[in-house]
Amino acid sequence: MAKERNINITMDSVQRGGKTVSVLLDGKNEIGSIEPAGSKFAAFLIGEDAPQNFKSEDEAVNFLIAGYHLHRH
Repeated sequence: MAKERNINITMDSVQRGGKTVSVLLDGKNEIGSIEPAGSKFAAFLIGEDAPQNFKSEDEAVNFLIAGYHLHRH
């Protein structure tokens, strides 16, 4: 069985374009960002141009983490 590697993901709030955006980081590397979009949350995975919209911020965070695990080498 392969050994699991623990990762430490943090979420920080930053200002971008006059909006407060939540940024997910793995150490110093950005995984993606989440910004409010009306009553929903738009999640932007690094390397993707189009956002995915979610009803809650938790769903958006889970999407970014899943995408990170799927695409990391």
